[in-house]
Amino acid sequence: MKPRAGTRDDALWLLAFVAAHVAIFAGLFRGVYSMSFSGTGLYYEYGSALVAGHVPYRDFLVEYPPFALMFFTLPRLVDDTFRWYYVAYQAQVIVFDLVALGALYVARDRSRPAWWTLGAYTLAVLAVGPIMLQQYDIFPAAFTVLAVVCYSRKRDTAAWIFLALGVMTKAYPLLIAPVFLLLDWHRGRRLRDFTGVGIAFAATCFVVVLPLLVIAPSSLERMLAFHAQRGIHMDSTYGSLALVTDVLNLTVVRIEMTFRSWNVAGPFPNLLTKLSTPLLGILLLGAYAFIARCIRTLDSESTRDVSIVGTSVALVLLAGLIGSKVLSPQYLVWVVPVVPLIAGPRRYAAWAVFTLLGLLTYYIYPLHYDELLNHQVGAIAALASRNFLLVILTLIIADSLRLATRAPVTASTFANA
Repeated sequence: MKPRAGTRDDALWLLAFVAAHVAIFAGLFRGVYSMSFSGTGLYYEYGSALVAGHVPYRDFLVEYPPFALMFFTLPRLVDDTFRWYYVAYQAQVIVFDLVALGALYVARDRSRPAWWTLGAYTLAVLAVGPIMLQQYDIFPAAFTVLAVVCYSRKRDTAAWIFLALGVMTKAYPLLIAPVFLLLDWHRGRRLRDFTGVGIAFAATCFVVVLPLLVIAPSSLERMLAFHAQRGIHMDSTYGSLALVTDVLNLTVVRIEMTFRSWNVAGPFPNLLTKLSTPLLGILLLGAYAFIARCIRTLDSESTRDVSIVGTSVALVLLAGLIGSKVLSPQYLVWVVPVVPLIAGPRRYAAWAVFTLLGLLTYYIYPLHYDELLNHQVGAIAALASRNFLLVILTLIIADSLRLATRAPVTASTFANA
């Protein structure tokens, strides 16, 4: 199929989806499809502490990287009351959702109408639901998709700057750096060719961290120690496994609030805590090795195809979610902007499974989380099913990448796969 150029209809579709997303976030996610839990109160405390002159990490504990503080503080500058902070913060969320929408419009498959890509993103947003509005994961997710789109359009410096901003907002986009390096290495680039993008990435991180290095150089150690000492989060794949063994009377599992999350404790969870880091490493290395094997058949231009880049990024992020000892419901937001970019014949299956994943997550949190805390079998079964679907989705995306790259083809083939 011959690729079609952008049309006036595409621009109208973009405007229609912008209006739809404003209505979804400002209306639907605050109305019938909403949740009573929010991280905004904690963000308000962080912003207020910064405005009062306190030094983050040293004077008060922040579990997020330094650039996240900007998103916590800007709404606090609007007004000192929580009511208006809440409004301003959610306005930020909507802006970054629209940034992701705009990035996907630029990266859209030109052989199809714009609504096809924008509709897939909107479906993913609706599936994950109102937690997108109440948490802050849309910010690093938007930086991630900007990095993916810039990389696919050969804007390497911009891609690595956006990636650095994502890492400085929430560390997980660092997992994407090896994907870019693998794709570049396949194109024949060698170590000396990465100097420019390496400097751009490192300089961006340094500029963000510099104020803390000047004021309190040892303060970041507190944040790193916080994450290093965390146990097994109840919602994680390890947590659901531990809860299932508890239901089957194979072991005894306690649920306790530590490190600002509900974690599982006991002999088996303690063992899982020790195993989680090496297992995460194995899963990630396996994902990178699989990507390297898949792209061997591609020519240098095809490795820049946005669907190949997006599918590879989705695979790595999902492997990270499965292997992580912490899996909060909002972590699904990380994958939302790259879901529409999945390549190959399995994309529709991936979209369907992700939609089911999001809805099941909403069923667990916030609707039945108290039942999960009380070890009720139905809630534990729902959590185990959600995490099983996460594994299934990862396998589907891996197979989709394999099928999309199984023969030496040109980049235009992926758009029609």
